[in-house]
Amino acid sequence: MRDPLRQLAAAPGPWLVVAPHMDDESLGCGMLLAQRDPAQRVHVIFASDGSRSPPLPPGDDAIEGLVGRRQKEARLALTELGVADTAVEFLGFPDGTLDSNSGLLQSALEARIRELQPAHVFVPFRYDRHPDHLAVNRAVTGLQSAQGIQIEVWEYFVYSQWRLLPSGDVRSHLRHEDLYTTFSESAAAHKRRALECHRSQTSLLSPAQRRPILTAALLDRVCSEPEALLRQRADFPGRKVLEAHRWWIPIAHRLEPVLKRVKDRLFETA
Repeated sequence: MRDPLRQLAAAPGPWLVVAPHMDDESLGCGMLLAQRDPAQRVHVIFASDGSRSPPLPPGDDAIEGLVGRRQKEARLALTELGVADTAVEFLGFPDGTLDSNSGLLQSALEARIRELQPAHVFVPFRYDRHPDHLAVNRAVTGLQSAQGIQIEVWEYFVYSQWRLLPSGDVRSHLRHEDLYTTFSESAAAHKRRALECHRSQTSLLSPAQRRPILTAALLDRVCSEPEALLRQRADFPGRKVLEAHRWWIPIAHRLEPVLKRVKDRLFETA
C-alpha cells in the first residue's frame, strides 16, 4: 500500500479534518497530522460537544464541565500534533444527535468548506460503528456535488476492528488501490501523547465506569500499527469499495453495535 503523504501533496491546499467527537482526530489521523510538512495548513472541526462520553449522572453542571474539559483536551492533543489553536473549532451539536441534525450539520460544514476552501477533507469511514461518525461522512460526501465545492475526501478509521469479520479488521476487505497507510516511530509517539491528552477518555472519570473509554490495549494497538486512509472515489460508493464479503459487511456493520452493547452490559455486571 502507498503512503498518503505523496498523494496529498499532489493537490496543494489546506486540509480539513472533521471529527464527530474529541479524540476521533487523534485516533483516526494522528500520525498523518504529525508527519505532515509543518507548512501544511490544517483546520479541525469537532461536530458534537462530546457530552455523552463517558456517561455522567444527570446534571447540567456535570455535562457542561465535561464539554469544557473535552474541548481543552482536544486543543492540547492537536497542539501535540502540530495544529494551531486558532485552527480548531467546535460546532457544539449534542453528542449522539448528528444524524437527527443532519441538515443543520451539512449546512454548517458547507459554510466552513466554502470559507476555508480545503483541498482535502478527512472524515470517518463510511461503515464506522457510531451513528455520529456516519452522519459526518454522509454530510461531507453529500457536498462533493455542490456547485463551487471541489474537495477530495479521505476516510479515516476509528472502529477498524470487527468481531464478525474473518480477519477481524475491516480494512483488509477494502480496495487496495485506494487504501493508503502511513507509519513512523516518531509519528506514533506523537499520536500516543496526543491520545493521552484525552484524559476523560483514558482514565476513569465516573464512579460508574469499570474501564476507560480508551483502554490501554487499544492505545497500544493504534499506536503500533500503520494508520490507514481510504481515498474516496465517486465510482466506488457504498459497498462497491469492498473487495471481499461485499454482502456481509453491511449486515455485520448493523450487528456490531448490538454485540458491543451486550458485551458492555455483561462487563458492567460481571
